Amino acid sequence: MSQSRQLAAIMFTDIVGYTALMGEDEQKTFELLKKNRGIQWPIIEKFYGMWLKEMGDGVLASFSTVTDAVYCAKEIQETCLKKPPISNL
Repeated sequence: MSQSRQLAAIMFTDIVGYTALMGEDEQKTFELLKKNRGIQWPIIEKFYGMWLKEMGDGVLASFSTVTDAVYCAKEIQETCLKKPPISNL
């Protein structure tokens, strides 16, 4: 039987304080979640990542190199910091 192995770097992202935000304003938190996904999807693709699964506010992605995963995570963080916060949360 032939075996195939593949090295993968795994990245998991989530929204800090998501549960508390949901308790404060569910609709605005869903807007935040949608914006977050919109930011992450193209950046993960840019760094040759594979979007594996969404779990609540989390995203699980796989990369063939650690470098791609790290640069992807860095760009996601920088992009999120540049976006204006959703008011009233």
